[in-house]
Amino acid sequence: MLNIEQALEIIRENKKVAIVGLSPKEDRPSSRVARFLLEKDFEITPVHPFHDVILDKPVLKNLSFLNPGEVDWVDLFVNPQRLMDLAEEILRLSPKLVWCQIGVVNEEFNRVLKTAGIPFIADVCPKMEWK
Repeated sequence: MLNIEQALEIIRENKKVAIVGLSPKEDRPSSRVARFLLEKDFEITPVHPFHDVILDKPVLKNLSFLNPGEVDWVDLFVNPQRLMDLAEEILRLSPKLVWCQIGVVNEEFNRVLKTAGIPFIADVCPKMEWK
């Protein structure tokens, strides 16, 4: 697992992010983080199975709609029990970083990422750590 400085360095240099579990509700942490990233000139791709547009961006139903290289990193706002359901698609995409938000921790998922050589950070928020 990366430390905060390593993860922030990766995202500062890689501006295309898929945000899995992005909520259209403005008071939700995922929405606040997405708006922060947009303010920092990130290109966001919302991923949510039940919405078509969030923050004026077309929403993908799941990660299978992305091709490798279309996003640089993946930001996860999902129940930790769902992480293993996303593992296959994340491995296929082979992002430069997987960022699991506060409370999104699953040791089995972490082992899968580590074995695949995909950098990750967990239980941290980029908006809160940005300096």
